Amino acid sequence: MSQEITSRLYRAAFGLIAAAVLLGLSPREVSAQETYRMRIVHAYPEHTQHGRNMDFFKEKVESYTDGRVEVTIYPNAELGPITQEVSMVLAGTVDATYNIGGVVEAVDPAEAIWNVPFLMKVAPGQGEHMRRVMYDETIQGILSERQAARGLKRLGHVPTLTGFMIVSNNVRPIETLEDIKGLRIRHPGGLLGELYIKSLGASPMTVTGAEVPVALQQGVVDGLVTTPVHYHDARWHTKYMTLPFYAGYGQPFLASLRWWNSLPPDIQEIIETRVMPETMEFADKSVMDLENRYIEEMQRDPYNVQISWLSAEEMERFAAEVRDQAIERFVEAVGPQGQEMIDQVNLLGQDITIER
Repeated sequence: MSQEITSRLYRAAFGLIAAAVLLGLSPREVSAQETYRMRIVHAYPEHTQHGRNMDFFKEKVESYTDGRVEVTIYPNAELGPITQEVSMVLAGTVDATYNIGGVVEAVDPAEAIWNVPFLMKVAPGQGEHMRRVMYDETIQGILSERQAARGLKRLGHVPTLTGFMIVSNNVRPIETLEDIKGLRIRHPGGLLGELYIKSLGASPMTVTGAEVPVALQQGVVDGLVTTPVHYHDARWHTKYMTLPFYAGYGQPFLASLRWWNSLPPDIQEIIETRVMPETMEFADKSVMDLENRYIEEMQRDPYNVQISWLSAEEMERFAAEVRDQAIERFVEAVGPQGQEMIDQVNLLGQDITIER
């Protein structure tokens, strides 16, 4: 390096230090004022609970860091389909994805813990079991460790729903196990979606979300399994719906581990100990209200969905057909940690009873 260039660098450094002195800041504090970007991608419109949750997160991050972190949100799959979001994070195209369990299962099958059929006790407005799993150190520790090994920082579980309805369809009310047999039911995919439908004696169908309304209208499928929130938001209404829920569903918020490690420790602490707990609490409370409100709305004009509720005896009959098979597949896909997760979810829900 020439003497002239070296001299310029020294003068520039001296200028920064001098400015810091004039402002009453130490050189370390000047460095601390550096602005960091966080680019978040998700596949849902801004008016949905996905959008509201991320708006809340953005507000809190920018406020609590005094603007040192600038958050930009790319909603509505505007940068690409939801199935490519994790790859975008790993490639550095964006810094975080607010995704769904069915997609993340392709990266880490342990994410399927949320939707093992009849493992988690959840129903509209009754999310205590899911809430316990959201905050459980064992479950979240396993997921965080596994996903860190894949280059992802698990920020947390930010719900937009409590779980998946038993089934909805246009043929007949489903009130017993026999009623569902032979129906063509669209499922959400993932590790256990097809297994759930097939084990109950129905025919599992794969239809993209965009094609669901036409498939229902033309009778390509008789019905579907999804969440009441998305069912109502997407206007996928059918004649009949059966409650409560057969499973929860994962809503992971994942960041690039490389990006996360580039943040100063104080910003990491703000996000982990202040922003994320508040965001998860906001989301959880919102969902409890939203599910109950939507269930009431969809039974009225112009939707007129007829809702049935399985008895405790029928729930056990349904569970007996699929639960053990699903647990076996989950443990096989995840490995020894899979059984540890199953046992922990059971432990967390042993005193919970779903009420109609």
